[in-house]
Amino acid sequence: MRRVALAAVALHVVFFLDAPFLTFGQKTRAYRWREQIVVNSLELNLLLAWAMTKWLLGWERRLAGPPGEAWLAAAGLALVIGGVGLLVWTKLVLGRWFAAGFMIKEGHELRTAGPYAITRHPMYSGVLATFAGVALVWNSGLTLLLAALFAVPLYFHTVIEEDLLEHHFGNAYRDYRRRVPRLVPFVRFGGKR
Repeated sequence: MRRVALAAVALHVVFFLDAPFLTFGQKTRAYRWREQIVVNSLELNLLLAWAMTKWLLGWERRLAGPPGEAWLAAAGLALVIGGVGLLVWTKLVLGRWFAAGFMIKEGHELRTAGPYAITRHPMYSGVLATFAGVALVWNSGLTLLLAALFAVPLYFHTVIEEDLLEHHFGNAYRDYRRRVPRLVPFVRFGGKR
């Protein structure tokens, strides 16, 4: 199961190798690069702290003992495949509007169908599902902690992006935001969305 999970993650990485070509040099109407640097720095620091804790300090906690490992790995593999599938589906639906940054491109169109009918930020939902799935497949408490902590910068991604989208699309985006949950598919939390 670990090899299948690793293959799914590797295929996802290959599928996104064209991200710089879909982003850099594009004409933009709005680009929040300062916020992008701050949030990406937070993500990089989380990954580095995880790597140092795991490999330099050798700290790791198993989530389950031998009897439960197979079930945990099966659930994790389902999350990895679902998360990677959501990432790929989202990128396909975005098409030329995909960007590896907080930006609105010239002629930008609001996407509300496909994965965007399930969650306003399916790319981030897919990342979280993939991280959590990898943690379960590898029976790694530290990696599950990383997945939980990674929700923080991804939440900031959503706040910044939604501000950009609301300024650009106005009422169309506000209406969409009222209908569709932010990150967790089919789940609405209290308060203004």
